Amino acid sequence: MRIRRGFLFWGLFLIPLGALPLLVQAGVLQADMLTDVWRFWPLILIGLGLAVLLGRSQAGLVGTMVVALALGSLGGAALAAGPTWFGAISDCAPVTADSNEADAEGSFSGPATVKVDLDCGSFDLVTEPGSAYRTHVEYRGPEPRVQASGSLLALETPRDPGSHRQEWDVTVGADALRNVEMSVNAAASTAVLDGAALASFTADLNAADLMLDAGAASIEVIDLSVNAGRIRVTLGDGQTSGDLSANAGAIELCVPSTAALRLRVEDQLTFATNLKNRGLAQDGETWTRPGSGPLVDLEIEGNAASFTLDPDGGCK
Repeated sequence: MRIRRGFLFWGLFLIPLGALPLLVQAGVLQADMLTDVWRFWPLILIGLGLAVLLGRSQAGLVGTMVVALALGSLGGAALAAGPTWFGAISDCAPVTADSNEADAEGSFSGPATVKVDLDCGSFDLVTEPGSAYRTHVEYRGPEPRVQASGSLLALETPRDPGSHRQEWDVTVGADALRNVEMSVNAAASTAVLDGAALASFTADLNAADLMLDAGAASIEVIDLSVNAGRIRVTLGDGQTSGDLSANAGAIELCVPSTAALRLRVEDQLTFATNLKNRGLAQDGETWTRPGSGPLVDLEIEGNAASFTLDPDGGCK
């Protein structure tokens, strides 16, 4: 059966556009529950990317469906929540000249963990030799919480109502850094870990973007998931295992040319990969490539998503 994309788009667009206001009027949903729906706008870009990537195939219809549902949900949320919805958008606008600033610094006394809980803004982490740390944040609304000890640096968004926009610049001594744990919503994050030897790097992202550069570092275990966003990872020469997953998102992975690869990928109609084009051998859901370097052993999952190994131009 041939499906006309125009009819499919408008049908799926109109459903949430009308359904969300009706559900609010009927008392099934509260209007304030819809104020964060706008943060999923990257779904529109992801859907367009899937449509371009998969072309006019049946799988390419997924991109049209994602765009239609995302636009319809954004419009329906705006109609249902009214001024509350638009106020939420302004709460996550870039910080301005009247924003506040805060700084902190210290040193770790042993192996350290950096924890980040960010609801809106940006987070940039870099490493340098030594065991010291420095943080600088520009913020709007309540001041972020900073908890520090000899083995922990925790940065947390306040739970008070109102704006929570934060823009972090964090420098951590590579000699001390062992673990990074991130929970990020509606934010762009980077982590450049030159010289670090991490036991683990974990991140849970929603409507967010993460660029992780460990090309001059090592990470034993990596666990990254994204909903409505993008993950770009560059790995170095150390052995790495773990999980990568995306729902309505994109994953890009760059590895050394000498790395041995074992990637277990769940086969999904709405999950596109380029592993065959990169010369990997397939045995069921396992893709392998021999190499003289350390093993990269990962579980990879995706729904309405894409996975690209060694994209042209790198994972920047």
